[in-house]
Formats: sequence, structure tokens, C-alpha cells
Amino acid sequence: MFNDDFLIRFLAYQKERFPLLVLLFTTLAVVLSSYAIISFFTIVSNGSLKIIMAIFAVLIYLFHIRVIDECRDLGHDNQHHQRRPIQRGLISIEEIKRLDCFGLLIFIGISIWYGPYTFILGSIALLFSFVASRDFFLGEIIRKKFLIYNAINLVQTVILQTFTYTIFSSVWHTFSILWAHIIFVLSSSILIEFVRKIKIKEEESSGWDTYSWHFGFRKSLWIYGLLSIIMYLLFLIIVDALQILSGIVFVISMIFFMLLVSAIWWHSKRQSKLSENLLLFNTLVMYNGLHLIIYFTIKLLL
Repeated sequence: MFNDDFLIRFLAYQKERFPLLVLLFTTLAVVLSSYAIISFFTIVSNGSLKIIMAIFAVLIYLFHIRVIDECRDLGHDNQHHQRRPIQRGLISIEEIKRLDCFGLLIFIGISIWYGPYTFILGSIALLFSFVASRDFFLGEIIRKKFLIYNAINLVQTVILQTFTYTIFSSVWHTFSILWAHIIFVLSSSILIEFVRKIKIKEEESSGWDTYSWHFGFRKSLWIYGLLSIIMYLLFLIIVDALQILSGIVFVISMIFFMLLVSAIWWHSKRQSKLSENLLLFNTLVMYNGLHLIIYFTIKLLL
């Protein structure tokens, strides 16, 4: 099925196109905060196992989306991103598609195991990914609408997040805090999506596929700053609604937020690869940090 050196080549591939270590930490943080939110309102049995299964399922689905992107954007990347792993022959589309099929079997198994709600939402997620892989059957009409196209694809985040909740509870809850948490997770995902596509002038591609190309570098940073504020405010709303907004929670979360604001300011001034990496790093720190604050604060309370 795979060549002898596939693992070595895949590790090189994931470093560039699917950073497993980073995704593991971000997925862990979101799954833990989701588990904490559900356990705040109901008893979750076999919590540790469900956390592990949820992480597996989310990572498998995220890889599925990556494979879809590689297939869907092949022609575009061949023209505008010729140094990417597939384009330079490091790994083939067929190889990652085979790995994706293996992963989807595990995803479906997890969906079936945790009950009808999980199976239904898992099926909806896979159906949506299929429609997205066909560009919603609109072809270039939708692909040319960069912002609309990306916004529609973010619907998968909501579906996947709802799927995650159902792993922890076989009964669907309608708590308002649950909806607030979904919006918080969505805002977190938008933040990561946005920062990845803010490029300095030297790194802009000819493919017109970055926010900095569409809005300009500085305007993109302003928008990103606004998105950061929205995410932080949503966090404060959630912890206040849960009555866990203590002084230490506010101070630690504010430190994360101010570090990110500082990184935005420095990147606007330096516009270098170093400042770009620092901005991405602080985004991940705030992303993981706020989710983990929710988890650990609720765990200490319970």
C-alpha cells in the first residue's frame, strides 16, 4: 500500500502542510474545553477515553480536509506554489488519499460507537466535506469569491465542534452557554485561519490566496486585531456566565491577550519573517491558553 520510505516522506510533508504537533496541541485544548463545558452541566462517564477518541476523530477529519484541499487546489498549486511537497514530488496525491481513506474508517467507527447523534453529525461533516470538495458544485463562480468561499468552508468548524460535544454526551443539550462556546471555538478557528494568510510582501504568492493580498498588509493586521478582541470578549462572556471569572483568570487571560496585541504591533513595524513567526506563536499561545483556562478552572471547581 505504501512505499518503504513513506513514513519519512510523510513526516516531511506534515511539517509543511499538516503540522501534527501544532494541531495536536490546538485540538487537545479545544477538546478539553469542550469536555469541561459538557461536564459542567452533566456527568461524563469514561471522560479520559472520550477525550482521546475525540482528539483522534478531529485530527482525522482535519487531515481529510487537508487532502481535499490538496486535490481541489492541485492545478492552482502547480502554477503558483511549485515548492510545496506534492508539487516537488516529495509525496503523491494517491498516497495521501490512501492514508485518508484509512483514517476515515476510524472516524466512521468512532461516530458509530458513540451513538446516533455522533453518527448523524459525523455523516453530515463527511457529506459537507464531499460537497466542499466539489466547490459546492459552483466551480470557479464560488472560488473567485475568496472571502465568501472561505466563510462557507468554516461551517465545517461548527459541525465538527458539535460532533465533539456528542462524543461526551449522548443527549443533545440546548444550554445557551453551549452555543456561546461554539461561537468561541469558531472565532478561535477564524483567528488561526486569518493569521496563516497574512504574508509580508516578499512571501506573497501570485495566486491571490492571502488576506494580505486582498486587504493589504496593514489593513489585514487591523482586521486580525479586531478578530482577536472578539475572541477574547467571547471568552470573558463564557467564563463570566459560568461564574468562574476570578481575578487570576482575568489576569492570566489578559497576559495572553496583551502578548498577542504586542506581537501584532511589532509585526506591523518589522514586517519580517521573525515577526510573522512571533505573531503566529502568540496566536497559538492565546488560542491554547484560553481554552485550557476554561478546562482547568472548571476541573478545579468540580
